[in-house]
Amino acid sequence: MQKRTLLSLALALLAPAMGACAAAASGNTPPPHEPKSDGCAVSEWRFLFANDGHGNDLSGSRESLLAAVRRGSPLRVAWSEANAKEGWSVEEFSNVGFTNIMGKRDIVAQLEGALIQSNYVNASRAGLKNPVVEWHAILSTDGRFEAVMVERESGRATRKLVQRTRMNWYAFAPLPSCDTRPAILRAEDHQNEQVEDQKFESR
Repeated sequence: MQKRTLLSLALALLAPAMGACAAAASGNTPPPHEPKSDGCAVSEWRFLFANDGHGNDLSGSRESLLAAVRRGSPLRVAWSEANAKEGWSVEEFSNVGFTNIMGKRDIVAQLEGALIQSNYVNASRAGLKNPVVEWHAILSTDGRFEAVMVERESGRATRKLVQRTRMNWYAFAPLPSCDTRPAILRAEDHQNEQVEDQKFESR
């Protein structure tokens, strides 16, 4: 009787561990060395920071955005325009290309190029401008937004527009609180050895 009681007690104590091992073997539970699927360490598009048109912090964390860039995360940025009197609004989003961190505070980012549309406030009238005009822009967390329009066929710049606007920055990254990825650049990478520098006169 006593042996049966002890055996029952031992099985009861081992059951949770045996169940956990079986679940791990079946793929339902990640091994101890892998992050649990709670979303913390999973990279996804996350809003990290917003600045106003004069570079003031509005929401999120500037440091989290800088850290995500230093760890190699891709960026997106969003801004908007509206006219309450005329009753129109447009929200715009773009992937970010070439990126700088300046003064350890501001991100200056060149956006992916795009083609100018024929309309930005009426979806039924939105098409591509003819002749084709390319749009190139640079945004900074100091609130400055500069864009230039270039005719594709002639290569002639037709317009330059400088604005100040609120910017919302996103990164494809884990949650900042559990992002343990190291920064890509090391302190010793901050010095370049100049090999050649030629300047040519424009024709």
